[in-house]
Amino acid sequence: MTSNRKWKIGIIGAGGISEAHLEAIKEELRAEVVAIADVAVEMAANRAARHGIPQVFGDFRELLAQPQIDAVVICVPNYLHADTAMQALAAGKHTLCEKPMAMNVPQAEAMIEAAKQAGKVLMIAQNNRFRSEAQYVKGLLDQGKLGQIYHVKTGWVRRNGIPGWGSWFTQKELAGGGPLIDIGVHMLDLALWLVGHPKPVSVLGQTYAQFGPRKKGLSEWGRRDENGTFDVEDMAVAMITFENGMTLTLDASWASHIEKENVFLHLYGQEGGTSLNLMEDTLTLYQDWQGSPATTKIEPRREKERVKLFQNFVDSLEGTAEPLCTPEQALYINRLIEAIYASAQSGEAVRL
Repeated sequence: MTSNRKWKIGIIGAGGISEAHLEAIKEELRAEVVAIADVAVEMAANRAARHGIPQVFGDFRELLAQPQIDAVVICVPNYLHADTAMQALAAGKHTLCEKPMAMNVPQAEAMIEAAKQAGKVLMIAQNNRFRSEAQYVKGLLDQGKLGQIYHVKTGWVRRNGIPGWGSWFTQKELAGGGPLIDIGVHMLDLALWLVGHPKPVSVLGQTYAQFGPRKKGLSEWGRRDENGTFDVEDMAVAMITFENGMTLTLDASWASHIEKENVFLHLYGQEGGTSLNLMEDTLTLYQDWQGSPATTKIEPRREKERVKLFQNFVDSLEGTAEPLCTPEQALYINRLIEAIYASAQSGEAVRL
């Protein structure tokens, strides 16, 4: 049943990604942000002042203790996702957690169990599923318009995009890895959601660190800490095979000698194919028409994907919809990421 009251939201973590969530929540009339927490209290206070948030906390547990808060959005570094989410769920708060779901499979499994025990919604913020181009392609696939998909080629590759140097992003203990778990997770999630999460059979991966150790390929954004470390990859590649015969190749890099940043997803189907360019918001459809190749440029109406994501979260809280990004699907992605890293370390394919 739909509630007429506004859902009270708390933000945990006042870093850059919280801004994207705050802007999206402004457009959801059924919710309002009433508190924000971060150990960097001044940063949280500045974010609160900008968005008119009444309460600011230096300890997220104080935020969780507020009885009026119904749900939280977790925007903290990767290594804090699992513990923060489980504490939020135990406190009776519905939880929307930034990607990646967790640092590893056991943490992801523990989060799922915590949500079940609490009887609360746990959703992972995979915003790219809500892009209009992705929704259009999902419709084509659900209608069988492309036939069986036998190969997927996807990736997110940057020319100069290492997020700072020595920050938590570049430390394995805090991030879990480099671009694979940072931006590659987006493309794996989008691709495998589109094709229905087939059962994986084997994973072959390789990682490289050609730029970061030399302090090259750095982006203009991101905090630089000369006392920090860089012990993650700056590029990862993988090939995954599936029980249904499908294959998937993935490229994820923070820095590469390429023309420009590229975020892409190509589907190869028996009856047609698609090409998505997420940097340029373009979608191209390839089919045969009367015996000849036909290429169609598709221009779906632009949507604000983070607004749509948060609307789905609120719909889930009200019981009128299911979360589009379930924790079980995020666990599936975590298993694949873990297998890619394991393969890269061993030099051999990992059987699943």
